[in-house]
Amino acid sequence: MKLQHKINIRFLAITILVFSIAGFLFYSILGRVVHQNIDEMLQSRKEILIRYLTNHQLQDSVYQSPDNAFVIQQYQGQNLFQYNDTLIYTKTDKEIIPFRKLSFSITINGKTYKIVLVQSLLESDDLIEVVFYFMLALFVILFVVLFALNYSLSFSIWKPFYNMLNTLKAFKIGKTQETHFPKTGTFEFDILNETLNGLTQKLHTDFINLKEFTENASHEIQTPLAIIKSKLEMSLHDPLLPEKHRNYIHSAYESAIRLSKLNEALLLLSKIENRQFVEETNIDLTLLVKEKLNQIEELVELKNIKVSLDVNTSFEIKMNPYLAEILINNLLGNALKHNIRNGEIRISAERHLLTFSNTGKPLTIEPEKLFKRFVKQSASAESTGLGLAIAFEISSIYHLSLQYKYQNGYHTLSLFENL
Repeated sequence: MKLQHKINIRFLAITILVFSIAGFLFYSILGRVVHQNIDEMLQSRKEILIRYLTNHQLQDSVYQSPDNAFVIQQYQGQNLFQYNDTLIYTKTDKEIIPFRKLSFSITINGKTYKIVLVQSLLESDDLIEVVFYFMLALFVILFVVLFALNYSLSFSIWKPFYNMLNTLKAFKIGKTQETHFPKTGTFEFDILNETLNGLTQKLHTDFINLKEFTENASHEIQTPLAIIKSKLEMSLHDPLLPEKHRNYIHSAYESAIRLSKLNEALLLLSKIENRQFVEETNIDLTLLVKEKLNQIEELVELKNIKVSLDVNTSFEIKMNPYLAEILINNLLGNALKHNIRNGEIRISAERHLLTFSNTGKPLTIEPEKLFKRFVKQSASAESTGLGLAIAFEISSIYHLSLQYKYQNGYHTLSLFENL
């Protein structure tokens, strides 16, 4: 979930909580104020009745006003004074209506009376209801406006951050131009931009230094190795060389060849891991497979291997052309190298899927270790143990998955695009 959405959700929750509490308090206070006003009204009517009874003699033991607003009756008992709410059926409205009632006793001219005053709450409740719905509508409008304003302000405030993310996404370490994060006017973002500027500059410098190192290492190591191989090869052609020494030199010559291949593979793997192959173009891997099969046709015939090809569906992906060739070469080379004489290679392609299957002996290692460095199925001097590791690394860079399975005597490597 985006940070802006989290902020908006928390703002929403807090606003609803605050408005709910404020609405409850407002409703309670409003009801209390209305009841207080009604109580004051009843108190005023009480004083009027007391003055009336003081100046006039009540003829009947019970007197009820024509509008049922009060009842006066003679009373014998303890002093009485209380407010309470009650429900009274009214003939005019033909329904039960809530009333506020004041009951009290008073002694005037030696006689004690009980007086009950009532005041309808219907108009007050209607007033409270109208005010309540008005405030509720006001709260809803205020909430929507605040939410929209908060969302707009949040988007404006976080815009430099998203610009920064877009710049980072577009950043490629192999590009010659340096990435620059401009000032935003926000203190925290400016500090982050300064840190990122320093980091990207250091990455760029380290990349240049590493690139120079790998290029120099490749040249400086391969040159002496080439000289060693040349000298050893010349020595092998010496007719006066004893057979025992010839075997020693031949062993050294094979080791030099293997060391040269190993050096090239490690340097290539280092370049791949450091993303030094930045050029990309659309490559159809199925066409590349057909081209590479034509190139190794003699090797296939030499081992008498049958090739079944079903690649009518194209498998296009944007990647570096050189790495695409290495990927296909390693997968084909693996299927050929670890095959058996009179064996078979099956290559098929579907949309976003390319499989290489070959006959061969079951693995003597755990399948999970197959893509690790220097893990080999056989002890052959021809194998460096880096072929599938390089293929796996190339696949990872271009969001491809490389998986292995062994079934019915066939080793299968599946290359598919992560969608």
